[in-house]
Amino acid sequence: MKILSLNINSIRAHMDSFMKIAESREYDVILLQELKVEDHGFPFIVFEHLGYNIKVFGQKSWNGVAVFSKHSIEDVVRGLPNYPDPAARFLECVIDGRIRLINVYMPNGESEESPKFQYKIEWMKHFGRHIAHYLKSEEPVILGGDFNVAIEDRDVWNPKQYEGSSISAPDARKIMQEWLDDGWLDCYRKYNPNEESPWTWIGYRGGSIGKDHGLRLDYFLANHAAQKLVKHCKIDPRPRMDAKPTDHCGLVLEIA
Repeated sequence: MKILSLNINSIRAHMDSFMKIAESREYDVILLQELKVEDHGFPFIVFEHLGYNIKVFGQKSWNGVAVFSKHSIEDVVRGLPNYPDPAARFLECVIDGRIRLINVYMPNGESEESPKFQYKIEWMKHFGRHIAHYLKSEEPVILGGDFNVAIEDRDVWNPKQYEGSSISAPDARKIMQEWLDDGWLDCYRKYNPNEESPWTWIGYRGGSIGKDHGLRLDYFLANHAAQKLVKHCKIDPRPRMDAKPTDHCGLVLEIA
């Protein structure tokens, strides 16, 4: 099974680019983040004829997550359980009756001084409590999406420039590192331990692509049961290179 995670940065704005991905049928499952459209405005009919089952948790102008699958989608949970949140950031489901996927678009938080940063930290802590019981479950569980955290300095093209930013804030990094220390596998680093330009986000401004300026903000994390299925994980830069691109590359996970 081949799974793509992609922050689309508005499904409407980047419809042409995403259609190329959907029509290729290269992926069995696609996790999308930052849809920026409500459920009733999502273009289901455009994609369903390609053979995808689709579940959406949308929001007007902001956030929003979706799951596309060639297989069945069941046991759907919209919104982080036990956390009252008006933002559409969390979509959990079971694919093909055999693997649980949690698609997330975690809060950005802006800067450590911003009021939004406390929301980011609270959200991550609640998310950590939710996933804790899945870590040692016999059910394969994979977390995927835009985590809005560059967990190490090597995941930032210029760490000094991002001092004070929420994406490299020590408090956010600490929470995420605890998940890895507990046993969740960072699938990309497992298969690319020495990659020095692992950018999944490359901004639109300042010629960032040519200058190799980016951040690693997108992840697949696997619990113990899912780790036995993981075959490879890589970055696909094609979505960022399109004529009218999102600002994210795709992250691709292959599992048995």
